[in-house]
Amino acid sequence: MIDYRLITKKVTTMKKHYGSADPREILADLGAALLEMDMGSGEGAIKGFIMKCNRMVTVGINTAFSTNAQNKVLFHETGHLVCKHLNNFRSGTLRDSSFGYRSDSSLISKMENEANFFASDYLLNTDETLELIHEYDLATTAKMLHIPVEFLDYKLRLLYHTGRFQAYQDFLSVRSDCMKKMQLEEPFLRL
Repeated sequence: MIDYRLITKKVTTMKKHYGSADPREILADLGAALLEMDMGSGEGAIKGFIMKCNRMVTVGINTAFSTNAQNKVLFHETGHLVCKHLNNFRSGTLRDSSFGYRSDSSLISKMENEANFFASDYLLNTDETLELIHEYDLATTAKMLHIPVEFLDYKLRLLYHTGRFQAYQDFLSVRSDCMKKMQLEEPFLRL
């Protein structure tokens, strides 16, 4: 089960310490090496990854995408690091025993979901998000925030599960691996 309050607590603590710092600086401060390279921009292109080998943490980022898109992916990978998912890595392979399927065929992965919740909470201002969602629908709000609708859905789910947004009941059938399919073209995210 996902501990939503723990994720928001980690985000709050990190925001107090780092503010709106570049995720590259945060990852470096956390001891991760950054591997930046062009991995293509096609539909199946890898956007980013994190791995641990011999106590060395490496985060890879696809430079074929815009800086703003890279930052979102880097905050997702930071979420894996901060949520201590790397303890589940063995010889470069992620061992996530929480994979499964819901009745609507959406893939469930606790670790991917936690990383998505972390990234959306870190990058989206809660007050601005709530103000907009009270005025507009999900798609319009996402467009106004320059983010994919799936990313907004993660933020709203987090707010709902922490008691900060009671009205949200229209959850999307978002897969935990939705970052693979998210369109990360400009304008993506204002930082």
